[in-house]
Formats: sequence, structure tokens, C-alpha cells
Amino acid sequence: MKGKRRGYVRKRISKTETAISCMLLLLLAGIGLAIYAKGQVYDPGLFRMDLSLFLKHRPTEAQSDQPVSDGEHILSPGGEVRQPSPSGLLDGLAPTGWKPLGKVTQFAADTLWEKIDGRAEQYLEYKFVRLTCASLVNAQDDSEFIDLYLFDMGRPAQAFGVFSVERPEGLPAVILGREGYRSEASYFFWKGPYYVQILASSKGAKLAQVGYDIAHTLEKRLKDDSKPIWGLKALPEKDRIPGTVQYFVVDALSLDFLKETYIALYRKGNAKVTAFLSKQPSPDGAAKTFTSYEGHMTKFGKVVDKRETDNYTLITADMGGVFDVVFRKGSLIGGVSMMENRSIAEKAAMDILTGLRDKD
Repeated sequence: MKGKRRGYVRKRISKTETAISCMLLLLLAGIGLAIYAKGQVYDPGLFRMDLSLFLKHRPTEAQSDQPVSDGEHILSPGGEVRQPSPSGLLDGLAPTGWKPLGKVTQFAADTLWEKIDGRAEQYLEYKFVRLTCASLVNAQDDSEFIDLYLFDMGRPAQAFGVFSVERPEGLPAVILGREGYRSEASYFFWKGPYYVQILASSKGAKLAQVGYDIAHTLEKRLKDDSKPIWGLKALPEKDRIPGTVQYFVVDALSLDFLKETYIALYRKGNAKVTAFLSKQPSPDGAAKTFTSYEGHMTKFGKVVDKRETDNYTLITADMGGVFDVVFRKGSLIGGVSMMENRSIAEKAAMDILTGLRDKD
């Protein structure tokens, strides 16, 4: 009977192999940290719209999703009742030399994907109500057209929110609604519960002027109670970079427990600081969110300081060479994220805390 063959087992590992193994482990740890860090930084490209996706869906007279009316309500092709959109907002906007292309169309939450497939979910997160669309065409050149998108988001904060997360950096601001910007010959703004996109088919100063005139006329038709948005009012203005405030209903900073959160960029000396502020329904709700954030810090980093006073609690964590500083004050959660310099991070967080215009 043949005996079992024993495999050869080395008892010594060379220094070179040990060094290579250590390098590989460090490399894997570095990759993991980089993935984590990237996940904490908002990338505008994830939300930025592709205008070509909008412009290819031009309405025609035969468009099948055109709503019908029973005289009082709007009915979808499937027969369900939808509340009517504000009457006539997109009517009569064609300037001299232009004319309507097709009919005004509407999309509700269950049909929004038909118009903006791949982006509908983002709008639904912000409690989207209705999209009303129209198109205008140059009477002398039908290759030149402008598409109008009027998103009814239900509340001003939700209109601001979806506007803010889609706004690219560095585009020129325009005086339209409460806030607006221009991209070539296209315009984007929000006012009251409405988020508006005026999308031009091509570039050029002449078409840009036509687009602006249309946007200006439409803007005057939109009602707005002018009440301030909480986050825009509560965040300190000192050192805040204009046009950088964003409102996230869910998953702020890529954290699933951080909801109803405003994020803004601040300039502190030579450093650009990402600050955030969230108002929870109650102090108990804020305490729960704060505990979740502390658990996140402990899991992915190391808490290096925790201060508790009668007015607030503040935690500093080393997240692998970058620092998060988070505070809780009453129903408010705030702080700064992913700062390379600990002292700047802590000072910036305290600046946010002491500069709050909502003391809660």
C-alpha cells in the first residue's frame, strides 16, 4: 500500500517576499481608502444633465402621451386622474419669427421616465409633481428649436434642491427667478415650486437672446411666495462660495442616514471646505442621526476627539488622513467633511456652529 505523499512546506519566507506582501497589503488598503474618500465627495458629474437626452425627445402632433381633459381634470392615457397644471403657463411664448412645435404635453410621476429616462428617479426623490413641456421652432429654419421644461416640484425647497444638484460649477449666473444660470444658449432657473429648463438646439448669441426672452417672459408668469429656503438662510454667509449650496433629500455625502441636508463650499484661507447642515424633526431624531455618524466614523476611521457641552456635542475623526468634524445642537446636525488639515477642519466646523442663523 502506497503511503500518502506529503506536499513540500517551506518553513522560511524570504525578506523580499515579506516586503512584497506588505506592499501589496498597503496598496489594497490605499485603494480601499481612495474608494471610500471618493464616495464622500459629491461629484457634480453624477447629477449633471446631458442636454442631448432632452433635445432628442421633441414633441410632435402625434405624440401618444398627450394628456386629455374631461373639462375639469387631466386624464392620462391609462385613464387615471391627474390634477391640472397651472393653466397657460407655456402658451403664447413664441417670439416673432417662431412658432409652437406640437402640443403642450404633461408627465406625472408614473410617466416621467418616458420623457427623461434614466433621470426620473432623482426628480422623484425630490417629490416631483408634474412636468409640462412645449417646443418652439424657428419658422424659417426648422433645425433651430427651443424646448421648454417646467417642473412642478410641489414646494420651493424641492425646486431649489433639484436645481442645485444639477447645477454645474463655473457657469455664468443670470437674473432669472430666485437663481439661474446659462449654458451656451440654454437657461436654467427656479422660482417658487418650479424648476425651469430652456434648452436650445444649438449655440450662438442670437439663439441665446431668443432663449433669454422666452425665459424672462415665463419667469414673470410663475408665482412665488418669496419665503426663504431654510438651509440658504441658516448656513452662515461668511466665507461661503456663491452658488455652491445644494440640498439633498437623501444620501447627503453618500451617507444613507444623512437626510434633509444642505451642503455648501466655504473658503477658509487657501482651503476649500465642504460644510453641511441638516435639521431633523426633533432633538431625539438629531441624536439618532448623530449616533449613526459616530458609528460611521468608528467603522471607517478613528475618533480622535469628542467634546460635550451644555449647548452642543462635537466629534473629530481621522478618516484615514482626512478629517470629519461633526456637531449636534438641538435638532441640528452639521460640520465639515474630508478635510486634510485637522485644525482647519475643527475651526471651520466651529465657524459653522457659531455662525448659524437658525439657533434651534
